[in-house]
Amino acid sequence: MEFRTGSLLAGVALVALPFGAQAQVRESGADEPSRTQAERQSTSDVVVLGKSFGNEVGKTLTPLKDVPNTVTVVDRERFEQQNLFTLEDALTATNGITVTGVGSEDPSYVSRGFNITNYLVDGVPTLAFNFPAAVPDLFFFDRVEVLRGPAGLFSGAGNPAGSVNLVRKRPLDAARVQASAGYGSYDNKRFEFDASTPLGEIGGIRAGVMAQDQDQFFDIAHRNRLDAYVTTSVKIGDRTTFTTGLTYDRFKPAIQSGLPGILGDLNGSEGQLLDIDRSTYLGADWNRFKSETWTGFAELAHWISNRWALRATALVTNVDRLDVYSYIGSQPVTATNGLTNQIAFRSTSRAQTKAFDFNGVGSFPAFGRDQTLILGFDYQGSNYDSYFARFSNFARIDVYNPVSPPEPPLNEFGPAPVVQGPAGPVTQTYGATNTKVEQYGIYGQMRLSPVEGFTLVGGGRTTWWTTDSTTLLPARGNTTGYSVEGRFTPYAGVVWDVTPQWNLYGSYADSFTPQAAPANRVRPDGRPIDPQIGAQWEVGSKLGLFGDKLLLSAAAYQNTQTNRLFNDPNEPTLVLQIGKVRARGVEAEANGQILPGWRINAGYTYTETKYLEDANASFEGLPLVPIVPKHMGKLFTNYEVQGGALRGFSLGGGLTVFSSTWGGNPAVRNAAGAVTTRSTIVRQPSYIVADLRAGYRINERLSLSVNVNNLFDENYYARIASAGRGNYYGSPRTVFGTIRITYP
Repeated sequence: MEFRTGSLLAGVALVALPFGAQAQVRESGADEPSRTQAERQSTSDVVVLGKSFGNEVGKTLTPLKDVPNTVTVVDRERFEQQNLFTLEDALTATNGITVTGVGSEDPSYVSRGFNITNYLVDGVPTLAFNFPAAVPDLFFFDRVEVLRGPAGLFSGAGNPAGSVNLVRKRPLDAARVQASAGYGSYDNKRFEFDASTPLGEIGGIRAGVMAQDQDQFFDIAHRNRLDAYVTTSVKIGDRTTFTTGLTYDRFKPAIQSGLPGILGDLNGSEGQLLDIDRSTYLGADWNRFKSETWTGFAELAHWISNRWALRATALVTNVDRLDVYSYIGSQPVTATNGLTNQIAFRSTSRAQTKAFDFNGVGSFPAFGRDQTLILGFDYQGSNYDSYFARFSNFARIDVYNPVSPPEPPLNEFGPAPVVQGPAGPVTQTYGATNTKVEQYGIYGQMRLSPVEGFTLVGGGRTTWWTTDSTTLLPARGNTTGYSVEGRFTPYAGVVWDVTPQWNLYGSYADSFTPQAAPANRVRPDGRPIDPQIGAQWEVGSKLGLFGDKLLLSAAAYQNTQTNRLFNDPNEPTLVLQIGKVRARGVEAEANGQILPGWRINAGYTYTETKYLEDANASFEGLPLVPIVPKHMGKLFTNYEVQGGALRGFSLGGGLTVFSSTWGGNPAVRNAAGAVTTRSTIVRQPSYIVADLRAGYRINERLSLSVNVNNLFDENYYARIASAGRGNYYGSPRTVFGTIRITYP
């Protein structure tokens, strides 16, 4: 499979994708929408620029090699070969991404020193992946596109980390039925059924259902998931296509807050991670989580001419989520005393998100070649209610011998009976809030090639962002909020084609992250709080080999964020915007086909983060996110024999290499040198995890595969936070076998 095949990158993932000199705007005739998928895929050695999800919408195209940003595509072939079932799985396998988070079912993804906060579906930015959303299953999608660095041009507000674009399955031009069944360690069962059929000459319909049920390697925990979707596409004349779809996801896992660590000593020594059984679970046997998510979308794509196309897309997502669980507070233990307090928590959350995007893209002649332009408008909105109830310190649990506490009578909608805790009676606290977020913006980008082999990119976006929050319980309060008005986000890039196969590039992008002053604090000058500003410079090079079937890329970047807030402890009414942090790094990747049947996805990342300016001088020079390894390597490769007696057999494997990481805070000493606050630092040494797979394609319709993850049963922490909590062991060795059937 070529590195470009099936990888039609949504431009939202490509913050400012220039148009290479040798890649001319395709002269798409009026019959373009009627081309078959097979015909389109036969020329899929190109990727989409702008906001398109793929070829069918008729966007301007350019080789992936000429994109002046670092982008990784994880496609369905890799989903199936590596058993990447969820977005968390896919991003865990993606070069440059570190998965973290205290909540077991609410991970965060760190890229270039910052959490990713920008998500898109088919190139349309949406708030649907924010709380209370569950981690999506990949059954609905054909690929995941990950951009590293600021993504403000096509996404709006967000951290300077990058963006994640999920590309939906669409109806196929030929009838096809696919089914798979898998079983593995910890009674892990997964079943998928997917069918697509044309509707005569006017369009097609595709639908599917997936069910998965599994235990987890830690005690008690269980997951159950049911997904279903249907998508239809209808042609309206020769130039217009209308696509609509509906998805349903029901997810029921256990939930926890991870393990604590051992507190540092009074001599100032650091804390340490627990050395206990990986199956240890510090929740309760009644811990539960249930979310139901409905998503509907509609898309209208129209070719105005053979040069210009318009697209309008609307998304609506509704989420209902219930969390009921017992978890440990942020309280370290000692080597001899493993008792820690537990908190009982219950919440009900309901959210609706809406998104809309309208854009036009096309080409025009200038300087003897075609140039490209994209203009658009988008809207994102979310409205959610969150009700909660909590019994703090209602029970204790021994880390070294955990026993589940009984479930207390939690009531998130009103008072509950007092319960008897280990230190006396405990009264429930409860409350509710309504939160609304709205964002809209206009954007544009031009890709200009004044001379052959040289491309300039200019783009920008103006964004309006606002949020309002209202207390609903225990008594209705006033609505508070803040906004960012008319924030401009620029982008610029350049690509120089040294040869037709090799180029050099540079780009600049920035972003903004809204923030509000803490309660009862204002800036000394009385002005509103400014958003955090992220700015990134990136330079790199890309090289296509073996007829552009293999893409090699390397990039260096510097990413800074300013205007960070600091609460001055000596001035309880003031907040300062004096913080500045920096991330620097190098990323290198190899993606594509080395030989027929031999595919490789490999990457190396070097990351260095640092506090540059902070009111607390002791922070300056320290890493911003020490939980991100300085050195990271990820590899997956697979080879399928193309002929002879072993034709159809395949063998592959992967490696994940992390250098040492740490989290927490150092000990604090007074003027006399005595420790007043013990260290909560915990450290995870460097580690290597190896995976292995083998498969056999019996014929074009039937195939078998077996995956072994963590082949050598490496014992390590996959996520660390501090000695308080949020530390998670990586999964022990697991085995999973799959049978897949395709017809015809």
